[in-house]
Amino acid sequence: MKKYLFSLLSVISILSCSKNDDNTEPETQQVDKVIFGGIYGMCAGDCRDLYMINKKVLLKDADSELDEYGEWSSTTFNEELDLENFNNSSDLLKVPSELLDGDLTQEDLVQSWADVDYYIYIEKDGKSEEIILDHIHKNASPAVKKYFKNFLKSYKELGGYMIDTTNVERYY
Repeated sequence: MKKYLFSLLSVISILSCSKNDDNTEPETQQVDKVIFGGIYGMCAGDCRDLYMINKKVLLKDADSELDEYGEWSSTTFNEELDLENFNNSSDLLKVPSELLDGDLTQEDLVQSWADVDYYIYIEKDGKSEEIILDHIHKNASPAVKKYFKNFLKSYKELGGYMIDTTNVERYY
């Protein structure tokens, strides 16, 4: 009887310690702010359609030609959007660690067109990462693909100009 009880306890302890790695969520970080939207290379005047979200508010860019071209992270934001838009975009503040840590490769960030790009600027504790791309490569991590899909959804709901890049397989 003691051998049976010992065997049963051993099996239970082994099963209780095992993990199913398939169900683990990728590591994410709550960031201070995200600037996101579209930037346009071959244009005159206001060459961006950007939004900034932080823990309190979602703002639209000031639609000013005074901002320096290419200085997207320094864009002026002054139009506060409503709570519904904020709530719909708040998932963008939960960023996969590999985005903030700069672990993406050039293969992950695909640049196909020269005139319209998506823009994501992430900032946390003074550390920042700027991402300019057309779409995410099909072999990028599931966490990065999911974040990019959330970005596209939020940007579309805010009325952003989009080229549909959600079905990336057609580009390869």
